[in-house]
Amino acid sequence: MTTLGDLPAATAATASAAAPTVSRSRVFWDAVAAEWMKMRTIRSTWAFLAGGVAATLVGMLILFLLIQSFDQDAAAAQANYETADTTVVVMPFVMFFLGSIGAMVITSEFTTGSIGPGLLAVPRRRVLLGAKATVAAAVGVLGGLLFALVSFAGATLLLGDRPAPLNPWPNWADGLLTVFCGALVVLVTNAVALGLGAVFRSTASTLVTMGGLVLVAPVFAHFLPTTWQLRFGSILLPNLTPQLAGDNHPYLLSQAGATAVLVGYVVVALGAGALSFCRRDAS
Repeated sequence: MTTLGDLPAATAATASAAAPTVSRSRVFWDAVAAEWMKMRTIRSTWAFLAGGVAATLVGMLILFLLIQSFDQDAAAAQANYETADTTVVVMPFVMFFLGSIGAMVITSEFTTGSIGPGLLAVPRRRVLLGAKATVAAAVGVLGGLLFALVSFAGATLLLGDRPAPLNPWPNWADGLLTVFCGALVVLVTNAVALGLGAVFRSTASTLVTMGGLVLVAPVFAHFLPTTWQLRFGSILLPNLTPQLAGDNHPYLLSQAGATAVLVGYVVVALGAGALSFCRRDAS
């Protein structure tokens, strides 16, 4: 005979048995889907993508004007032209704009205060940060590959059969490795931006730091003495693309060395971001 005192325990046992168990992988991919939807609905995402498009178009315009000048010069002057690789001009700005999207994946939630509800939905902070990192990496690799391909295709069409040194690719297939390496560097840049966002928790601070890292630092390096210019410039994110691809460049790193530096950027930035995100209060 069942007593009244037995009912709560029986009810609890029944509820526990009926409660569905959700695997960690399911929680993770659901979190990725939620982060992807949030990223797509933030207006700044589309503004930063528009900035990447504008940078690519400006790069094409600069290349067009350079080609016009090249065609009008004598052969002796043409030999002194630098390589017309538009990725050198375009990709640092693409890195900044797409990296800003990677930063906004986390800083926008701290700015609006929506990080609290996010942690209620996904209490495991490492899982939530991993979902955000996955979305930031997807934006980096897809956006980086798209902009690098568009810049490369535009440059190939504009350069035509013009000779070196203006034309860096005797055959169009020679430039594909540079395109893929450029996309890889953009992916790493997005991971770095996410890590910085988790540490700073401020959109303004993160974007200023990213601007300094990918836009200001390479310019600053040119004002250093030659030895320090090469040492400092070789480890900067925008300068890693030609070193990864093994192109002709003045920098000091081998392909393996450039790969190690890229890995170091990811480990340091995401490690610091994870430590800050998991140990500090969310407010």
